[in-house]
Amino acid sequence: MSIGSKGLAIFLATTLGTLSWNTVSQAAPLLADARGMGTGPKSAARAVKAQESQTVKEAEKIVAQREKLQQARMAIATNDRSELQKLERELKDYPLLPYIEYWDITKRLSRLPFNEIDGFLDKYHGTAIGDWMRVRLLRELGSRKRFRDYLKYFDPETITRTQLRCYYVDALSRHGDKKEAYPLIEKLWTVGASQPKECDPAFARWMADGGLTPEIAWRRHFLSVSAGNLDLAGYIARKMSKPAARRAALMRSVYRDPDQILDYNRFVKKDPEYRDIVGIGLYRLASQDPDKAAAAWQRYSASFLYDDEEREDFLRHLALRFAWKDDKKGLQALMKQNEGFFDLRTSEWLIRQSLREMDWAQVEFWIDQLPEDERNLDRWLYWKARAIQEQIAASGKKDSARTELATRLLQKAAAERSYYGFLASDTIGKDYSFVDRPAPVTPEQVNEVAARADMQRTRELQAIGEFYHARREWNYATDSMTPRELMAAGKVASAWGWHHKSIQSILAADYLDDLELRFPLAFPDIVEEMADKVGKNKALDPYLIFAVARQESHFSHDAKSGAGAMGLMQLLPSTARATARKAGVPYRRSWDLLKPSTNINLGAFYLNSLLDRFDDNRFLAAAAYNAGPTRVSRWLKDTGSKLPFDVWIETIPYSETRKYVQNVLYYSVVYAYRTGNKATLLRDNEARKKL
Repeated sequence: MSIGSKGLAIFLATTLGTLSWNTVSQAAPLLADARGMGTGPKSAARAVKAQESQTVKEAEKIVAQREKLQQARMAIATNDRSELQKLERELKDYPLLPYIEYWDITKRLSRLPFNEIDGFLDKYHGTAIGDWMRVRLLRELGSRKRFRDYLKYFDPETITRTQLRCYYVDALSRHGDKKEAYPLIEKLWTVGASQPKECDPAFARWMADGGLTPEIAWRRHFLSVSAGNLDLAGYIARKMSKPAARRAALMRSVYRDPDQILDYNRFVKKDPEYRDIVGIGLYRLASQDPDKAAAAWQRYSASFLYDDEEREDFLRHLALRFAWKDDKKGLQALMKQNEGFFDLRTSEWLIRQSLREMDWAQVEFWIDQLPEDERNLDRWLYWKARAIQEQIAASGKKDSARTELATRLLQKAAAERSYYGFLASDTIGKDYSFVDRPAPVTPEQVNEVAARADMQRTRELQAIGEFYHARREWNYATDSMTPRELMAAGKVASAWGWHHKSIQSILAADYLDDLELRFPLAFPDIVEEMADKVGKNKALDPYLIFAVARQESHFSHDAKSGAGAMGLMQLLPSTARATARKAGVPYRRSWDLLKPSTNINLGAFYLNSLLDRFDDNRFLAAAAYNAGPTRVSRWLKDTGSKLPFDVWIETIPYSETRKYVQNVLYYSVVYAYRTGNKATLLRDNEARKKL
């Protein structure tokens, strides 16, 4: 590629975001100096012209460096050493020079050029690229059984990959200190899942030296059965004595048929191994029949004297099984039978179940059972106030003290910038509290972070489209930053247009009041265009699109979920394909979803189709966007048009969808505020509807 012209260089630099933070930040001082000279518009014009000239030179330099980067990669591929060395000299101040050196060495890694490797590791010690080189080297050395060399390069404090730790304990038990190696091998062995084959030689050596005791074998068998890995458990049992193997077989049998533990005389024995067998049975039985498990627990807890931690763990597990089966009576009986037992998730379920039944006295009762710090959260402040108000209304009598209490609770909740804070504000007719305060960092602090070598590498990787490596560099760079540095990093990412990292950084800094960084107006032109095109005279507006994209991906255009959803609005390729056909939007392959324009286009059309299906109700459309429209229709059928909107949202069966809906409504209000407009949390048609 050749530059062609200064105009092309500027275009490339602008569209790819190549200008450094320092270059951009220099413009303001130049203009300020011009004003300070007191010579009027001519001096200002000269300053602007000088800045434009500097920008052109910077752009030309970066474009040329990128050309040479590609030439260097070609030289590595063709083993043209003289050309590579020449290019490295020319790129000595290019941020990605370490990557060129890394690619070069790893291409020749099978020859183990230790002098160059050592030089690289010393030069880039404590950096992401230095650690990646160490990992690549360790894999090479381990696979070739170069264990003496392996011990030289392995760092037990920073290397956590199981495969590499397996090589390490193998090397240590061969050429180092067995007394140090064997406890590490035991720790790797005593897990409930299979370990990498690289561990096998160390395991065999440890066993041959008597490391595998009956207690350790039983422990791994127990862990394997607990994790449902019965084949692995059967393999472990073959290493046991015959009596222990028989008990191990009984444990696996109880896992498959936990009703066996109801034969109390068979299992109440002094042997501690029976205690483990019963434990497996109790957990399995709780999943199948919580009532039986609760009765069995009363018998066995007296016999085996479980400690407090074991008791709390099992009762929490059992309580959640009652909750998942919607067995409120069983759960209440469990809590009465086990005085002092408290589990937050279970208590929240009881509150929501009482809300679903519109039993306001029980709502208030269960909220009052929460710890004080939980009761003072905006969520429960709002719901306690609602419960009080509903009880007063149902009684038909005035209660000034209780009415005043409900008002105080709502006022306290309304001080928060949140879904519940906005609900409380609407209830008492108060303006929303936004509390918008920029992060307290100076331009000098921002420039200092931006100028770091790791941040410059991150920037250039992002600009050339190497997003995977850019994210790794960023995460490594920010991992050890102070809160102040993280705030500055958020500002840097925002200036780069890397919005998901600005959000990530400001959240990591635990500074939640900078709404510009937390709620960026990303891709505004595309969002506005699609809202006008698709949502004209309908419920779809720019704030809703912003809110969904913010919730789905934090505005990461190349985001991919484990379920296969892609892009800013996290569309499944199948959904995108069907939507594209209906909307007449060009769509050829799933990778098109990584283009912001295509993704927002299709996401807006799909969101609008859900609004059409659910009568322009935004929170039902949001629930359908997350959980699917079929589930939402089923939930509506189950509730039978009996619940107010806030109760329906609070009792959505999926906690993920519940939080999703609340966030989308809350974010929509914030995005209206960010664009200089005013919006309400709920529209009239949404607030009045019974669901």
